[in-house]
Amino acid sequence: MEKLHLEFGGYSTAGVKDENQDAFAAWLPKGGQLSSKGAVATIADGVSSCSKAKEAAITCATNFIQDYSQTPETWTVKRAATRVLQGLNRWCAGQHEYALGGHSQMVTTFSALIFKSTTSFLFHAGDSRICRLQNGDFEQLSTDHHARFGNKKVLSRAIGIEANLEVDFCSFELAKNDLYILTTDGVHEFIGAKQIQQMLLNWLENPTQSLESLAKNIVEKALAAGSDDNLSCLLVHVTQLPQADVNEYHRQLTRLAMPPALQEGMKLEGYRVLEQIFNGTRSSLYKVIKEDTQELFCLKTPSQYFVDDPVYLDGFLREEWIGQKLKHTNIMRITPRLDNAKFMYHVCEYIEGQTLRQWMLDNPQPSILEVRSILKQLVAALRVFQRQDMVHRDIKPENVMITKSGEVKLIDFGTVFVGAMAETQPLLEEHVPVGSVNYVAPEYLLKNQFDFRSDLFSVAVVCYEMLTGALPFKNYDTQNPSSMNVENWQYISIRKRRQELPQWLDIALAKGLAINPDLRYQAFSEFLMDVTKPNTAMLNQIEHRPLIQRHPLTLFKIIAGIEFLIIIWLIISSG
Repeated sequence: MEKLHLEFGGYSTAGVKDENQDAFAAWLPKGGQLSSKGAVATIADGVSSCSKAKEAAITCATNFIQDYSQTPETWTVKRAATRVLQGLNRWCAGQHEYALGGHSQMVTTFSALIFKSTTSFLFHAGDSRICRLQNGDFEQLSTDHHARFGNKKVLSRAIGIEANLEVDFCSFELAKNDLYILTTDGVHEFIGAKQIQQMLLNWLENPTQSLESLAKNIVEKALAAGSDDNLSCLLVHVTQLPQADVNEYHRQLTRLAMPPALQEGMKLEGYRVLEQIFNGTRSSLYKVIKEDTQELFCLKTPSQYFVDDPVYLDGFLREEWIGQKLKHTNIMRITPRLDNAKFMYHVCEYIEGQTLRQWMLDNPQPSILEVRSILKQLVAALRVFQRQDMVHRDIKPENVMITKSGEVKLIDFGTVFVGAMAETQPLLEEHVPVGSVNYVAPEYLLKNQFDFRSDLFSVAVVCYEMLTGALPFKNYDTQNPSSMNVENWQYISIRKRRQELPQWLDIALAKGLAINPDLRYQAFSEFLMDVTKPNTAMLNQIEHRPLIQRHPLTLFKIIAGIEFLIIIWLIISSG
């Protein structure tokens, strides 16, 4: 299968100035990092009025690549790059010299392209520039952030100007033979777009010289046109793109053979089956022992029913990858298969205990303290997912294990949404929402939209059910989700199920189960805090609502009674 292939070439010079305060850098990783992180091209132009202009440009152009490469593979490009840029900006903005006016002395423009799979991501602040030649058309992709006052030019946005940095971001599809050109203003303010376009077209028609030579020729053309600034030019040529072929991707998924149904005593690639724990329509789970170490594991195998279902197989293999990336005591571990494995399966942590569903059956009316202990651990697991740009999307009692010591383990990652995968791998689309309808957030089921707040909603459903043994909404047709609307999620007070439960807990759950995700808690920690102790502000707000909102039925009865008395009085008066 073809992979992304790029060629880089650049040139930078001080020009007529004594010091070169420009910088550019490029990174083309090998192996798995090219798929997970992508390739990077950066350019920066230090502001010459600052005493550390050169240092600012070099630091941002090079450290951006270094820091970005170390961000988690599960993060989206936007999240990873933005986080790095904010850190660089804070550092640069803090380099004050009060003897020179008290302003930061490390200010620089910054422009970057990240090439991942068949997509390019642009990040930009300042008036360095990114342009593209695609199918003969030349286009400026970045916006110049400056204002002119006569002959003087003032940057309106750049790294290091102030503590908060606003960065332009956009993404676009790559095409084979795209040529990207990153330049500082010492180049593009002295040589027109048509001249650059023609030089790039000529090179594509007859690429006898290297990209470095082409970049140098462009810089020299600007110098000859009277450039009085530093000059830098970085070129990126897209020579090959990954194949976006579903059939080829499906063949990769099915390279591993489906294992047969296993019986006690049977062996599979070094694991001996001790017993079958679960056998369902989508997968089977076995308690196994690794014969060379005598360690206990769970071995999960896919169902033969889905051998031709690429979405299912993709989810099954993704679950293994996720289980290896997430390391937390409240998340089930998944051990890598052998490198020469021939069958498709997962080797999971063996968890001796029961599902939360069974725990709920054994504890029909648990104390708030017991529920809070489970909830705290479940939230801890989901905060790990959130930090890794993941959404679990299938939180329910069957996917939570409780060990004999009371430790919570979140399991089953087959439906997990991984932002880093989704931004460049839209090959296997889900036509219907995954997860269990009774626990799925409204925005996901109705609009196929979700984020961590959707998982928070599911956690609130589970919490409510643990306390009451019932769901927080009226019954509805789970077999026909398309017929549902927001009315199906009208909250039923927890105190109608258990009168002894406190009002403050009812208020917290109602907010966690709000139909509109913007009205829910915006952080797991806030939800956990409010189900742990009373939120006096929310409690006071509820208690001081107008009577019609607090007791609508009582108010209706009072009004009806008054109307009845008025009618009686009118009858008596007329007689």
